[in-house]
Amino acid sequence: MKKNKLGFSLIELMVAMVIGLIILLGLISLFDSSSSLNRSQHGLSVLQENGRYAITRIKQDIEQAGRKHCATVALPSTLTTDWDQGYQMTALMAAPNVNFTNGLPNVGDIRLDSTAATEPNQLGDTNVPPGVAYPIDPSFFIRGHECTATACTPALNTVGADLAAPFDALGSADGNRPLQTDVLTVRYLTGGRDVVQVNNATNTVTLAANQPALFNGLGLIADCNNSLITTFNGAVANGAFPLPNLNALSNLKLFDMNNDLRTVSYYLKLNTDPNDSGRLISSLYRSENGVEQQIVEGVERFDLFYLAQLQTGEVVRMTAAQVQAINGGGDLDLNGAIDGPNGCTIPPRITSGLSGLGLANNAGCLWRSIYAVEVHMLFNTVNNSSTVNDDRYVYTPDGVTPQDPSSGLVSGLDGERMYRREFTAVVPIRSYTL
Repeated sequence: MKKNKLGFSLIELMVAMVIGLIILLGLISLFDSSSSLNRSQHGLSVLQENGRYAITRIKQDIEQAGRKHCATVALPSTLTTDWDQGYQMTALMAAPNVNFTNGLPNVGDIRLDSTAATEPNQLGDTNVPPGVAYPIDPSFFIRGHECTATACTPALNTVGADLAAPFDALGSADGNRPLQTDVLTVRYLTGGRDVVQVNNATNTVTLAANQPALFNGLGLIADCNNSLITTFNGAVANGAFPLPNLNALSNLKLFDMNNDLRTVSYYLKLNTDPNDSGRLISSLYRSENGVEQQIVEGVERFDLFYLAQLQTGEVVRMTAAQVQAINGGGDLDLNGAIDGPNGCTIPPRITSGLSGLGLANNAGCLWRSIYAVEVHMLFNTVNNSSTVNDDRYVYTPDGVTPQDPSSGLVSGLDGERMYRREFTAVVPIRSYTL
């Protein structure tokens, strides 16, 4: 008996193929959506993690700005403004043969002012006399730089800037600093060795037990009232300049200026993407005593504002260029009252033989009155995470209008398909009297 052969008809096969294709397209769409969502979530997660870490890291350094042992403050003998400033700052003193290479001022960089009542503007009119210890203004322990597309104010090669940091030029090439991104430098002391005795006859110091080893090079010896930076050779200070009278009962310490003094700078830098030679990534960098370290990737913008206290006690929010522009202060018309707010506070007290002279309130003097730094950073997701190239964002230093990255960034780089978020912090400086 003959059996019938069973099978699928052409129509049945075509229907099955269509159904299978629909299912396959659905699976592909589901996979693509899941992959896109995963990229977005991963990118935002990286952005959040980078932002939090960067803010925490820079906050730790800003808080320490101006930390200088207890030689920071001393009671004033007089108050020459109409605002009771409480404690008057004390300048660190340096021997005239000291040679700094990290941006701190040398003897020829210091201008002094007569403390006579006939010169109330507190501006410099003379140099440090030969052979006399010179003062280091606390203003040099913090220095910001507002940068445009072409230059920074104050310039990065001036006294007070971090001359040891490997700053590159502004630009849009590998290694350049992105356009319109600021620079911040802070200095502070760490560590130190406890001193139990100073012998002024032999210019030697005796350390307390179990202290770090002595060193050769620049050192700062200070109690809570006097200080001197000079050259040390182990326990012996440079005999060409005598040690001051120091009180061993007043928290006397010796600091190695090459290691205990930290000069820390933050800035942005462009690097070639290791996975794409035609693409640049903007990152936040930290330089400590000239040694550079990448902190986080994906930082496009870095802008800083400074909360400063003027001579009348008024608080102002300024850019670095505005802080640098302030100078002078006091009673120009000798009527017994401060002439106006736009001047610096009383110059730091000097503990040396500079009779009738004091530190001048020349340009940049307001850096000693910074008590908080407002930090703004714009982060992206490093890699493409968004499905569109015009995902808008707000960066408050530019205003509150949402910006379209597809039209190009101020750095000159392509906006790409990335999410962007702004991270901000207002960081107080613990050592208020810088």
